[in-house]
Amino acid sequence: MNEKNEVRWRNPVRTRAAILAAAVEVFGRQGYSQAGLRDIAALAGRSSSLILRYFDGKADLFEAALVETLRTNSVFTWRKDDFGETMARLIRDRSNVNITVMLMQALSAPESRAIATRVWQEHMIAPLADWLGPPDAEARANSLFALMSGLTFQIHGLADGEPPEAQIQWAAKAMQSLVKGDV
Repeated sequence: MNEKNEVRWRNPVRTRAAILAAAVEVFGRQGYSQAGLRDIAALAGRSSSLILRYFDGKADLFEAALVETLRTNSVFTWRKDDFGETMARLIRDRSNVNITVMLMQALSAPESRAIATRVWQEHMIAPLADWLGPPDAEARANSLFALMSGLTFQIHGLADGEPPEAQIQWAAKAMQSLVKGDV
């Protein structure tokens, strides 16, 4: 069989991964409201109709992209003794801030806000609260995420240059206090 007549086999795992990677990039850059399936398909090198074979629409794809971003780009350390210091350093040095950007931009539309809220609770807050344990685990988990998201946003979004070392140390101590339940 010559090259022109060879059968091209589809690879559903690779196709889904390409669509998800493109969705993370497009949703992270444009936000849910401005992103279109055609934009995602073009970046993935696939047709927009093919996306609908793998996902039930834009909302389903957005949720999968959020979960995938959490799964593949998690910066979390699960060592309690130096959690604050480790997280502050990881946030400062991390170049991938997709999850913070995607969550912030999700607030602009009711549909994406509902999805982001569900993903936030099920895939971020609940596991962290379980890890933290009593007292007030859910409140401490929410406070940790607020602190980490704010630090990420300031370092990678608003600030020019590196943050002062004193700010990094303050954030590390605040996070460690939340982990210990000292607050």
